[in-house]
Amino acid sequence: MTDNGVLLDVRPLRESAAFRRVFIARTISIFGIGLLMVGVPIQMYALTGSSFLVGVVAAVEGAASMGGMLIGGTLADRYDRKKLILFARTVSGLTFVGLAVNAMLADPSWVAILVLSLLNGLIGSISIAALFAVVPTLVPKEQLVGVGALNVLSARAGAVVSPALGGVVIAAFSVSWNYWVAAIGTAITIALLAGLPPLPAPAHAGDGRPGDAEHVPAEQDSVPAFILGHRVIGGVMIAGVVAMLGSGLLVLVPGFVDERFGNDSRAAGVLYAATAVGAVVATVTSGWLGRLTRPGLVLLLALAAGFAAQAVVGFAGALVVAALLLVLAGAITSVQEVLRYSLIQTHTPEHMLGRVNGLWAAQEVAGVSVGALVAGAVGGLVAPSTAIVAYSAALCGVALVLLAGLGTLRRVVTTTVTEDSSVAA
Repeated sequence: MTDNGVLLDVRPLRESAAFRRVFIARTISIFGIGLLMVGVPIQMYALTGSSFLVGVVAAVEGAASMGGMLIGGTLADRYDRKKLILFARTVSGLTFVGLAVNAMLADPSWVAILVLSLLNGLIGSISIAALFAVVPTLVPKEQLVGVGALNVLSARAGAVVSPALGGVVIAAFSVSWNYWVAAIGTAITIALLAGLPPLPAPAHAGDGRPGDAEHVPAEQDSVPAFILGHRVIGGVMIAGVVAMLGSGLLVLVPGFVDERFGNDSRAAGVLYAATAVGAVVATVTSGWLGRLTRPGLVLLLALAAGFAAQAVVGFAGALVVAALLLVLAGAITSVQEVLRYSLIQTHTPEHMLGRVNGLWAAQEVAGVSVGALVAGAVGGLVAPSTAIVAYSAALCGVALVLLAGLGTLRRVVTTTVTEDSSVAA
């Protein structure tokens, strides 16, 4: 892979030992989360026989994660980030140990599973927000596109591999081993992150970043005011909400498979995997994104194009066509995800990185949930294929409105970002 061609820019891994530690630790954490996502619902259903309680645990952990990201972002801008990360990772690891011990009891408690899942979601997410805030201080600004691509690649790969790994561990041993593996992985991440350089709380003065105190007064320390006043960051946040709503398409896949492909579970598996395959392909070939001079324009075009590809899926009568369209949609979505990440990191002042990243991460979690609800509601009114077309086309229309209306984001450049290009109307 090269930093000059079309392949993934690996300079952040090659040149920054601190980033290597963060990346490896984050990848291990992703696998731990995947193990938890498999182990908890399987064990919860085995103990209670209640799909409702399985849903309750998932909802509680999701809500806790959103709260943890917001809290973690605030704490990361106020306290030593390294200590905060290590504390949160340690507590998260202890919840895995608690789940493992509970699973080994003769009569495991489902209440303990609920409480420990809530605690892990809340505290574990604090470290996620803090790590997001740390990364831009560890690598040069021009390598942040590569960082974004590496993050997407590890997240997508982990989402595909870790649930399968969890299922194998449970089948071969027991659910307690699932938790023990996650706990051991967390211990490794703590050892890696302990080797980071000191990461004290940032000063609240200008640090020379585009959109910093040069454009936003130092005393204006409110994240909502900053986002509303900085039209690049505000535009990226709006685009992010719309992008996450698009992920609701996945809840329509089972019905679509039943309608078009005879309820073949193999077809459903192919379609679910297709978007991840597209994302991996796009990130592996993302070197060109680092050379864009108009990343905001490409982001907005990709937002609309991704929804257009999703809409066409509803017309597909052959599985291979539907899968290829979802591969394309996944690749396009990955492109704009990488660009959203890099724009947020390069246009947010260091003393606000924690809160802005925490809000961004929480927004993505909320967007996915809301998108699933809305898409599911549309799917309850019309045939699944029609719902896919209508839902995706509507979002494509919204994306085109954003393309026309978010002029500042559309015009932003990656060279010398001037006041006119970063905050002017």
